[in-house]
Amino acid sequence: MKDKILFWIDVSLVQFGIAKTLQEKIDSDFYVVYDLNHHLKKSFKKQNIINFKNEWYFWDHVGKTKDPDLEYLKKIEEKYEINLWEIAYSERIFYKWNYFYKFKREEILSIFEQECRFFEDVLNEVNPDFLIIKTTDLHRNYLLTEMCRARGIKILMLFGSRFGSRALISSQADTFDLHLDEKKTNSINIQSTEDLDRYLKVHHSFKRNTVSGGMNTPISEKIMPSLTWLTKTVDKEWKEGYDHYGVTRLGAISHYFLFSLKGRLRKMFIDRNFKKSINKGEKFLFFPLALQPERGVEIVSPFYVNQAEVIINIAKALPIGYKLYVKEHPTMRFRHWRDISYYKKILDLPNVELFHPSFNSKILLENCELVITISGSTGLEAALYKKSAIVFSDVNYSIIPSVHRLTGLEELPDAIRESLKKEVKLSDVNEFINLLDRNSFPFDLFGFNSKISERFLNGGFLGSNEISIKSLDSFIEEERESFEMLAAEHIKKINQYKKLEKNHKIT
Repeated sequence: MKDKILFWIDVSLVQFGIAKTLQEKIDSDFYVVYDLNHHLKKSFKKQNIINFKNEWYFWDHVGKTKDPDLEYLKKIEEKYEINLWEIAYSERIFYKWNYFYKFKREEILSIFEQECRFFEDVLNEVNPDFLIIKTTDLHRNYLLTEMCRARGIKILMLFGSRFGSRALISSQADTFDLHLDEKKTNSINIQSTEDLDRYLKVHHSFKRNTVSGGMNTPISEKIMPSLTWLTKTVDKEWKEGYDHYGVTRLGAISHYFLFSLKGRLRKMFIDRNFKKSINKGEKFLFFPLALQPERGVEIVSPFYVNQAEVIINIAKALPIGYKLYVKEHPTMRFRHWRDISYYKKILDLPNVELFHPSFNSKILLENCELVITISGSTGLEAALYKKSAIVFSDVNYSIIPSVHRLTGLEELPDAIRESLKKEVKLSDVNEFINLLDRNSFPFDLFGFNSKISERFLNGGFLGSNEISIKSLDSFIEEERESFEMLAAEHIKKINQYKKLEKNHKIT
């Protein structure tokens, strides 16, 4: 029988190119759920590049809210072993980060009911063998993956590696499918600090350039997309999507200029009050603030989203003789920084120092005694600098023995004292690097996404109302080498699952 593959395709468009290339290489039945607004829906309705046996448009099935069916939602939680409120609080527009609308309890539950009913209808009809999807960064695609996981549907999630320009496909972002790991003789041999230094020069994640929300787009190139958004995008149907509740033309313009002003004032406060040098000879632990809102906190670490409170708890747990150095995330500039009151809360702590976002993290890593992070790459980088680490969530590098996975705040004092005694072994780092190397492949996903954003999405500043399918097809052909590799990696993962199933049947 043919494999049935369900695709989740949104404006990132990478999975569309993967679907086209896969169709040329494997004989499977393809299905798709499009997460596109009603403007873009018109473009993709006309596409004949990929032969999907059936297609659904997410926003056709999630509309006006009504009184939720609580009994149905209770059954969903039991059936799929998920906590819907935990997922709801991970959604940036439902809680805290929405400046236009305050959702009521019944509205959120009604939205979840509609989404769950829709996803169940799709999964019941298709009964897919595989789901091909990007990193889950919103509650709706995360909800779909968790429902698929509970039903035994194999998830092929593409995401960027923490090392240089490499990418992975796994059942969950930032994890390895260890049951599929094809163990081989190590191809990378790090036996000395010098070997590690040479490896870091090539693969260090500090080299990654982050672009977000069109912040690097010149003002002159923002004028026409802004006018299009004002005159054509914001229409009645657009406003009916729950992610646009409360948004008006005037409100959006006011918000943009107000937060631009707030961002400048906050940056002035940062420049005046944040440290730009370390105190020589002072023992300290390093805590890098994570970017928010972002998947690595809201979805991966839902119980630690209040990082200011996390810092207070770390400060309480510090042994005498140590300070906590906290550094602001440089890409918070894309979010116009945090409230000044947030920073003051941290600055008021007597054993905590708050560092400027431009300060070189390498200096902090080289001189700290221990790294503590929510889920960031700094915990991995700590091992590369022979420092132990504590993390608050499941990350792929937590398998390194010098990394402590915290399971509760009450553990902090003991975890810190024990972690300060741990020795980081190069052999452990070498094993992790080889595990990552054989389960990943060379591909700059971040750069590739930026290329798509520049070509089709106004540099990420504002989404487009229309995408030329002909132009998209041309882009896929221009990037044929990249899409061929991505297709090959997905086929490799599919075959690994089939081999595993075959071996289980034999045994």
